[in-house]
Parts: sequence; C-alpha cells; structure tokens
Amino acid sequence: MCAEEVVVPDEVGCCGWAGDRGFTHPELNASALKPLKRQLPDGVESGYSTSRTCEIGLSLHSGVSYKSIVYLVDEATHEKVNKKN
Repeated sequence: MCAEEVVVPDEVGCCGWAGDRGFTHPELNASALKPLKRQLPDGVESGYSTSRTCEIGLSLHSGVSYKSIVYLVDEATHEKVNKKN
C-alpha cells in the first residue's frame, strides 16, 4: 500500500549515528554508510526511516532525501481515503 518497490541495502544494517554521537563524531556515520549510495538503484526518489538522526545520515550519504516513515504512511492512507470519496 505504501510502495511499489522497497529497497533495503544488504550491506547497511545501521546508520552508525549512535544516538547523537554522529553530531560530534561524523566518521561513525560515514563509515557505517559507506556502501549505501552504490547499493541504491538508479532513480530512487525518496527514502524513509524510523529515526530522525538516521534520516540525517542516510540523506547525507545517499544523495536521496530520507524522511520519517510516518510521512509515507500518511501519504498512502490519505490517497486511499480521497479515492473513496
């Protein structure tokens, strides 16, 4: 209901932000997300996460705008409700 295709990069298990440590130790995030960009297929338009700090790191290291999964669910359910009316 929320997506036609979901991509979960095999080599990225964690964003490496470590709570708020990514603000003061950006090398944690850079190291954890080093394989991210090459694992995303061409044409990826958006990404979603469940953590704001993960969204920051994922966006920074992928070139794709990541935002809260709540926005995706809202968009998917809002469109369904409007189609019924």
